[in-house]
Amino acid sequence: MFGEYTPLISPKLLQRRLAKGKARIDKILGLEKYCSRCKEYWPQDTLFWSPKPSKPDGLQDWCKACQQEVSREYRARCQGKKAA
Repeated sequence: MFGEYTPLISPKLLQRRLAKGKARIDKILGLEKYCSRCKEYWPQDTLFWSPKPSKPDGLQDWCKACQQEVSREYRARCQGKKAA
């Protein structure tokens, strides 16, 4: 894939996240971030996470798959209200 990147993370933030279980280092995939919604670890890059500059690591809290699922559910609920 082209255009994906892994935001840099400060060593202190990385150590805190590793200690709390919010991140882990995989031998093959490298640094992985924990999704608070699906409770899974995903590689910490923009292929799996949407950018959010206001966050300390520059990425959203939920993975892209969870964001899409929530968005789909929200649209379905809104369309149901319009039809009623």
